[in-house]
Amino acid sequence: MAKNVTVIRAKSVFTPYREIQGGFIVIVDGKIEVIGSGTDYPTGDHVSVYDFTHGVAAPGFIDLHHHGAVGHRASEGEVDALKAIGEFLPSTGTTGWLPTVNNVPGCRAIKDFMDLEGQWANALGVHLEGPFLAPKNTPGDPYEEPIKADRDLFDELSDASGGTVRLIGIAPELEGALDLIRYVREKGVVPACAHTKVDYDFWLKAVDAGLQHVTHAYNVMTGLHHRRPGVVGGVLTSDGVTAELIGDGFHVHPVAMDILIRCKGIDNITLITDCAKYAGLPDGEYESSWGKLIKKGGIIRRAGFDESVDGTMAGSAWTMDHNIRCLVQDVGVPVKDVFRMASTVPARVIGLDDRKGSLQVGKDADLTILDGNLEIAATFIGGREVYKRDRD
Repeated sequence: MAKNVTVIRAKSVFTPYREIQGGFIVIVDGKIEVIGSGTDYPTGDHVSVYDFTHGVAAPGFIDLHHHGAVGHRASEGEVDALKAIGEFLPSTGTTGWLPTVNNVPGCRAIKDFMDLEGQWANALGVHLEGPFLAPKNTPGDPYEEPIKADRDLFDELSDASGGTVRLIGIAPELEGALDLIRYVREKGVVPACAHTKVDYDFWLKAVDAGLQHVTHAYNVMTGLHHRRPGVVGGVLTSDGVTAELIGDGFHVHPVAMDILIRCKGIDNITLITDCAKYAGLPDGEYESSWGKLIKKGGIIRRAGFDESVDGTMAGSAWTMDHNIRCLVQDVGVPVKDVFRMASTVPARVIGLDDRKGSLQVGKDADLTILDGNLEIAATFIGGREVYKRDRD
């Protein structure tokens, strides 16, 4: 039987080692077989050639923290909702994602979705952001009691997911949290510090217990003060802990992003979106379980909050391609480094870097083509073109 051969040509091909000018990628049966330059690539009737000689080829983006898009939430517990989100994501350059949920129906649906094949970004497992979080208890909301960090509840969620939980956010101050951090790490799940009010000293206890990762650095955690380092101080100085960064330019100021990158280095930061279901929808007013929400300029806020007085946000609707441009244009990070933060590091954090996260021979042919403005021109998953931008 003839092999399925695809050749992708690009102005530049970004591998982990270098930027190849005038490069090409040969894909056979969904895997990268050759990376080179010039015209020494196969041709013939059995070869499909895609010519992007005005664009750059990057590894497909992997979003470890994504709640939803186009009006759907991953936690709805519906496979069709996950399909709709997954079909939208390639238009943003994302080829793999962790649907982010906090309940049993969401975990079950993700397991079922992962068993399907289609023209969508691959769900690579489950990210549990909750239920083991410290309540925000913001003014005007009913008081919420903290939940116990319970092994049995985690096992119930894990079983519902078919054992596909890869990442879990835990507030270290919850009763039983340090024990749960140790427990999930023994199970091969990455424990992350999330939605917490602990101080720096308690942060160190969580790291000693096995904490490996931080959910959206700077956001919903104790900040850095010169006499009270807080969790942010711990994130900046704990070399063995990786950190998520919402790179939309709003959740974290560009200067704060620069500080995080300088302190931790690009190989310890995963670029995320933390997208809510309003991604891909127009600006306007939307109803939610929190009441009326306003989407404006890619940011979601509760109605009645004055953004000039209270910067509290209810989620982001900026996508990964926007975040790539923000880091390059507003923070000044070299594009090759941003690609590592968006692809290589996330794959490593969840233990999939043996087959995903970089353009290397033998790995899955998941890649994104960007034009000179870092807009998405096309996206390939397993060597198949699943998105191509319409042209006038």
